Amino acid sequence: MRRRLVAVALATTSLVAVAFAIPLALLARNVASDRALTAAERDVAALAPVLALTTDPDLIGAAIARTDTGASGRITVWTGDTRVGDPAPVEQAQYDLARRERLSFSTRGDAETALFQPVLTGTGDVAVVRARVPDAELHRGVRPAWAALAAVAAGLVAAAVLIADALGRSVTRPANRVAAVARRLGHGELDVRAGPGGPPEIADVAQALNFLADRIEALLAAERERVADLSHRLRTPLTALRLEAEAADLPALTAGVDRLHQAVTDLIGEARRPLASTAPTCDIGAVARERAEYWGALADEQGRPWDCHVTPGALIVTLPASEAEAALDALVTNVFSHTPEGTSYRVTADRDGPDIVAAVEDAGPGIADPAVIERGRSGAGSSGLGLDIARRSAEAAGGRLEIGPSPLGGARIALRLPPAAATT
Repeated sequence: MRRRLVAVALATTSLVAVAFAIPLALLARNVASDRALTAAERDVAALAPVLALTTDPDLIGAAIARTDTGASGRITVWTGDTRVGDPAPVEQAQYDLARRERLSFSTRGDAETALFQPVLTGTGDVAVVRARVPDAELHRGVRPAWAALAAVAAGLVAAAVLIADALGRSVTRPANRVAAVARRLGHGELDVRAGPGGPPEIADVAQALNFLADRIEALLAAERERVADLSHRLRTPLTALRLEAEAADLPALTAGVDRLHQAVTDLIGEARRPLASTAPTCDIGAVARERAEYWGALADEQGRPWDCHVTPGALIVTLPASEAEAALDALVTNVFSHTPEGTSYRVTADRDGPDIVAAVEDAGPGIADPAVIERGRSGAGSSGLGLDIARRSAEAAGGRLEIGPSPLGGARIALRLPPAAATT
């Protein structure tokens, strides 16, 4: 918008400047020409009283010298056969037209204009006065006038551009601030608001954006509270189930119920965590190692060779440990659910360039259905294979879900995540 305003101001002011400058330039040239010719005519007319009193060449020469045109050597006086002043030649026809016909006229010569004026002398004869005006005199002062006009026109155009640019900034700056707030809201910073200021239209947009942000925050808070309340209701049947498991002396079931109870507790805490609080982080390498050992017991029962490789050092990502556990559990569960018993798998977590990659690889038949792969990559709402759980967790941490062939011969599903420091 700012560039367009400047372009419009530049075009409009340039057209106006040209529309005024060209006529003024022509007028300045005409004024200079008229001034030079008028000065010559005035000098010629000043000799008429002298010629009416005397035809003495000396007196006439003195009178000629007292005029500006004569002092420049450009006036000639003919009295009978006597010629005084400028020795430049004259055409006989021009001389005869002024003397015999007694006509005043001007002619164009080689880069000059000649004025002829008949004057009646005191003896009753007709004298002829000629004044030459070179083109240099006709154009004297024209170039400086044109330069001044060009400078004024350029100054007006420059001033218009500067004013348009300032006006554009007064519009675009508030618009850019509103756009920046909208982008921050889009990235999840729901506590930011657009400040007042700018044109009324931009201020109205900012107010509407703030109202939308307030409404979104209120709706999200209400939804999270409903999720927390629903999760809280699950605690009662879980507690009863745990008591029955303890009474029946079923340690495995009791442990499973405890894990489910902890998951519900984490869900309640996550739902009631302030929206603007700092995003939690975890060491996904430690999570991968712990989940691999957890599922290793079941893998041993099914005769599944398994392995876990975690690169040394902390692998911190912007993801709660509970979500990282849920994502890796979903991927490992896929292996148990969709590969034959005895199929080997491997859980890895390492660095790949600037990213951190946590993957589950298997030696099964792989994923042959293109729709499944597309679902995992595109984020379409769906269930099956746990891809949606893993995908949402990866995207929540600023990463993505990758699906491809495994070096073991089956499928490889990986969470490619940026380090926590890169997301802050």
